[in-house]
Amino acid sequence: MQTNTSSPWYKEPWPWVLIAIILIPMLVAVVRISIYKEYKVEMVVDDYYKKGKSINQEFAREKLASSYNISALVNFTDHNIVLDVNHNNQAPKLASLIISFYHSTQGIKDFNLMATARADGKFSAELPNKNLDGKWQLTIEPHDKKWKIQKNIQLPARTQIIITPSA
Repeated sequence: MQTNTSSPWYKEPWPWVLIAIILIPMLVAVVRISIYKEYKVEMVVDDYYKKGKSINQEFAREKLASSYNISALVNFTDHNIVLDVNHNNQAPKLASLIISFYHSTQGIKDFNLMATARADGKFSAELPNKNLDGKWQLTIEPHDKKWKIQKNIQLPARTQIIITPSA
């Protein structure tokens, strides 16, 4: 006659394998959900129709900048950005410019600056005290946003950057 000596269930490997099959995907799901909540994807647009209509308006603004023959020479110093804006006689007189920095992948880093005219005709603005290294889209437009010029740039810039209308 055989004696059946059974050990308690928690000392057997198979119940733990079955529990792990259930718990590991649950743990992975919780970690993924917490990551997705913290790092939201910003490249998805809710209303594609409105976005498409606004793209046509953007092209019109760039064409107007092209008709004014607007270009900007941009210099970065340690704490300032200096712009020398050239245009023809048809362009309206500029008192200030809005300089927008759009980061390629991290929308939370985007910021705007207001550049005011100096006595020598150039425009300047103070840069924020944060790390600006990386790829940016630099957009320059007047305060009334009638026209705009933009260019993708890599910071830190070692040379002068020339921005012209793309249209």
